[in-house]
Amino acid sequence: MKCHPLLAVVLVATSAAAQSPRATARESTRTFPTYPYDDPNPHPIVGRIYPYFRFDGFTDSARAKGWKTVELENQYLKILILPEIGGKIWAAIEKKSNRSFIYSNSVVKFRDIAMRGPWTSGGIEANYGIIGHTPTVASPVDYLVRENPDGSAECVIGALDLLTRAQWRLTIRLPKDAAYFTTSSLWYNASELEQPYYTWMNTGIKAAGGLEFTYPGTSYLGHGGEHASWPVNSGNGREISRYENNDFGGYKSYHVFGSYTDFFGAYWHDDELGMVRWAPRNEKPGKKIWIWGLSRQGMIWDKLLTDTDGQYVEVQSGRLFNQTNEQSTFTPFKHRGFAPKTTDRWTESWYPVVGTGGIVAANDRVALNLIRRNGRVVVILSPVADFADTLAVWDGNRAVLRRAVAAHPLELVRDSVADVPDARLKITLGGAVLYQAADSTTLSRPLESPANFDWHTSYGLHLSGKELMRDREYAGATRFIDQSLARDSNFVPALADRAALAYRALDDSLAIRMATRALSIDTYDPAANYYYGLANARSGRLADARDGFDIATQSAESRPAALLALTRLAFRQGDRSSGARHLAAIGWEGINLDQMALSAWLNRRRGDPGDGAKAERGMLLVQDPLSAVARFEQVLAGERTASDFLAGLRSELPTETLLETAAWYLAIDAFTEADSVLSLAGPAAEPLYWRAWIHHRQGRDDAGRILAQADSQSTRMVFPFRSEADPIFAWATSASASWKPAYYRALVRWAAGDTATAGRLLNTMADRPDDATFYTARAALDDGATADRDLARARTLAPDDWRIGKTLVERLLRRGATGDAVARAREYAAKRPRDYIMGVLLATALVRDGRYAEAEPLLAGLNVLPYEGAGEARGLYREVKLMRAVQALSTRAQKAARVLVAQAREWPEHLGAGKPYPADVDERLEDLVDAEVLARSGRSAAAITIWRSLAGTPSAGDRIAGFATSRLAGGIRAMTADLGDLTGRVLSALGRFSEPPAPAHPD
Repeated sequence: MKCHPLLAVVLVATSAAAQSPRATARESTRTFPTYPYDDPNPHPIVGRIYPYFRFDGFTDSARAKGWKTVELENQYLKILILPEIGGKIWAAIEKKSNRSFIYSNSVVKFRDIAMRGPWTSGGIEANYGIIGHTPTVASPVDYLVRENPDGSAECVIGALDLLTRAQWRLTIRLPKDAAYFTTSSLWYNASELEQPYYTWMNTGIKAAGGLEFTYPGTSYLGHGGEHASWPVNSGNGREISRYENNDFGGYKSYHVFGSYTDFFGAYWHDDELGMVRWAPRNEKPGKKIWIWGLSRQGMIWDKLLTDTDGQYVEVQSGRLFNQTNEQSTFTPFKHRGFAPKTTDRWTESWYPVVGTGGIVAANDRVALNLIRRNGRVVVILSPVADFADTLAVWDGNRAVLRRAVAAHPLELVRDSVADVPDARLKITLGGAVLYQAADSTTLSRPLESPANFDWHTSYGLHLSGKELMRDREYAGATRFIDQSLARDSNFVPALADRAALAYRALDDSLAIRMATRALSIDTYDPAANYYYGLANARSGRLADARDGFDIATQSAESRPAALLALTRLAFRQGDRSSGARHLAAIGWEGINLDQMALSAWLNRRRGDPGDGAKAERGMLLVQDPLSAVARFEQVLAGERTASDFLAGLRSELPTETLLETAAWYLAIDAFTEADSVLSLAGPAAEPLYWRAWIHHRQGRDDAGRILAQADSQSTRMVFPFRSEADPIFAWATSASASWKPAYYRALVRWAAGDTATAGRLLNTMADRPDDATFYTARAALDDGATADRDLARARTLAPDDWRIGKTLVERLLRRGATGDAVARAREYAAKRPRDYIMGVLLATALVRDGRYAEAEPLLAGLNVLPYEGAGEARGLYREVKLMRAVQALSTRAQKAARVLVAQAREWPEHLGAGKPYPADVDERLEDLVDAEVLARSGRSAAAITIWRSLAGTPSAGDRIAGFATSRLAGGIRAMTADLGDLTGRVLSALGRFSEPPAPAHPD
């Protein structure tokens, strides 16, 4: 097997690391050929990923780039981590064979795959938030590297997720003397509201090499909750647990389900190498396989994502059974919510398997394979740690083998017994079952919801709204919950969630009304009490706030958040005694990072005479080594310098970490600490506004000076979104002559869902701003008559901004002004001749304007770097070829027409899409035009054969079948139907021919 270039760095077994009983950790810079990304979008796009922004610049040219690399190593394994690429575990190398048992890409090749665009294949990728390929997946994250007293080494990576304001940490630990490593997750919903709950670990593994998936189960789920058989596809009889047998259909998402197991694995039979992922099932029940299609549709991504390492697949683990979409709502497999101020923790193990010939079962210590040959069952164990235990093989209740095993990492243990039928075979290690008949682990959990469930009841409508809330689709959620309340205005769960939505939208008055109505029906309802408390607290009605929180503490789910809210209210009023009592009441059953941080702050502020505050800071850092609050508390206590604190902020957006830390202090009116944190942000615009407001609240004379400094900063890449910023920008708007504070407040309101207030704020500024992003934002919020004027103004201020040009062209196309769209698109494409985005847009405008001959050479010269599932450019190519074929027919140029139809069937891969399998390609339009060519070429028999095939037994609305039927009848089918798609345009053009192309009978 050819050695991967990256793996050549592994030291030989006689190295110092191999002889050491300790695992080591070190940082270095490693150079990779890199296809970088750039061009962040400076325009605020308030929507699903706001306040994040997309990157739109990708390249097909590589350059050498050094990346920070963390290396964890012991005598068995070497783990490489790239903290500047989302903290990905880039390689996991089994040192004896010098091979990585996860996909290790020798290049860093970013492509438009993730939420924000950039993503690169390979390694193990942690996802926490709302959907996969989360906002930090291709950008720097915070991290810490250390060697531990127990001889292990670890790297802790983590980030603040701005979409949910949750914090996640992943501790990657390599033991001193074992051939596995662990990934331990800590995920804390630091916000005061329920958030979406999505977390999956995506592990790339190579596709070549006789790959077999060991995923015990009886079914697989799709993203929409649909299900089908596993491991044999009942439709075609293929054993789809073998990679090469997936050579049908398109992309594959197999969420394997139906057996009680706590592992999954993969084995490359050609290489005699495998891998296992193990975790207690209660911690990680979800297990998924992702496969790019084996046709060119998927295999095109081989060269798009790597240079020499070949195709990969992904094996994934999740906290839920499947990665849900909107259709999954109507199945048992719904979305979940993440309760406020709660923590989730779990640990997974990852290890190689070498030389076993396959995998049938695994636990945290050993992988097992069974081979039946010559009337015997050969048992092969591949340990990953030292242990001594008893191996037993059972035929029913009778032990046919008992053997003491002294195991060492990656040293195989073999034995055999006379063949035992699988239905009676059981293997135990130390008394625990390692393997037994599959039907003993088969589950009865339902796969389908009742067919007669009524989604139009108050409960059904509320459930639809709740699903959308947990998918961060708050506008849709509000509509459904309002419909629920229209059906039953006293449905308490809908009232409580409507209060939550109103609070999120900064409408405290409505939140209080909804919660109050719910409490008038059930005074003890936990959610209603909690949101009643939140809305009253923000409205300044503190007695009512405490009343709501008091009762909410009696519910297990709302207790931590309610007690923390009571703690903060007490601290804000200077009542440290009550605050400390509430804080202590949270308890220590689980890890609550806010409780620990508040305890550390409280003890420092009250001058704990002993080491209490220092110990609490240390305890918090044990649980969360990247805690910004804990590390800043160390600065305030003199244990760490401010420069050291800043050096620890290694993520892409350190200013956001500073703002989040300041918001934490402001929640307890700790103005001095908040100001100190923000002072470290330098001249960044938003922190300056926060500091000006703090100084104003403190009555300091320099508030106006800081406000003027904030007003002088550029708005570029400033995307405020926190609800805490609303009163800050409200004050700044009243205290400043600049338009910027009102603009920023509009963005905060818009992000919260209050578009009415956002629109009013933006409209009060008229044409005062001199910044293009202001006008693109206002045009996006109010896509009416004034949007054209705003975009024209933006274009004047930023004439070379291609995004403004793209928006203008798309607006022209929507209103049917195709000629003007062509002119505008040509102007911007000329400014960016190598930009495939503007090239595709120009081609679109030309096609919509019927200028196919002009679009044809343009498409021939494009090199599209696509996103997953992209097909626009190839669709344009097909339309150009078909419409030109029809035009050729109208001039009786049958030969040219047939060439063009043949070209329409092609899938030029420079347009960013590969051809699916023939069974998945609809070429009926091509066939229809071919029939017209044949008929006009005197080959009516061949044409009639095609028409008969197309006519078949048409379903309602099948326009192609209807057209073919009319041809068979010898008639002309004039198309007056919708021409908004390619089928309508082709049939309309064919129907305009003046004579039938052939008689209704063969020659």
